[in-house]
Amino acid sequence: MSLAQVLFYLMAFIVVVSAVFVAATKNLVRSIFMFFITLFALAGLYVLALADFVAITQIVIYVGGILVLILFAFML
Repeated sequence: MSLAQVLFYLMAFIVVVSAVFVAATKNLVRSIFMFFITLFALAGLYVLALADFVAITQIVIYVGGILVLILFAFML
């Protein structure tokens, strides 16, 4: 197995586990932070797929905008 395959399987495992944790947990704060990890790992998968623009867009729009909006709505 090459390094790219190992990284892909590691990132895919992180995405699946954290997404299941987001859906299964009842604690909203932990769910939001695991959603943060899910979005970053998904951006890592985009980088591995050589879709750099989509990865940067994922980080800027979803992590930088949507997730912060969810955190502010929860804190309010």
